[in-house]
Amino acid sequence: MLPRIGIFLHGTPTWPTVQWISSCEQVLQQLLPNLLAAPRGPQHVLSTLRQIEVSLVDDSAIARVHAEFLNDPTATDVITFPYGEIIVSYETAARYASQHHIPESEELLRYIVHGLTHLHGYTDATPTEREALFAVQEQLMSRCLCSPVAVRLAATA
Repeated sequence: MLPRIGIFLHGTPTWPTVQWISSCEQVLQQLLPNLLAAPRGPQHVLSTLRQIEVSLVDDSAIARVHAEFLNDPTATDVITFPYGEIIVSYETAARYASQHHIPESEELLRYIVHGLTHLHGYTDATPTEREALFAVQEQLMSRCLCSPVAVRLAATA
């Protein structure tokens, strides 16, 4: 049985919207079989989970979590916990997207896929590990962006 993905927006930003979140949940749910079919990383837990909770937060909230659990008080893009919680900064995604001239919706989706890839066992502590994680992540992103539901995802951005 596939885990269910729930995305929860914390705070009151103007973006992402409720419609974008709903479309994103559908895209990610359709993506899970592809991720589970990919080779597992050494710290795989994804197939054991029943629920994955994605919390979309601002930079100050993710900085607090980063400080508490990883002893680093700076904002970051994604923090993944092995029990199925992924915390993502929508402000970091928006800033990076603006600087690199890509859609905010694509970058935020990439951060969530990055967290899911961590749950599939991939880590990014070394350059070799990071390369392996990004190879899986970007293959999944290309599937996401080419799916029929992705058209709705882009339209709700």
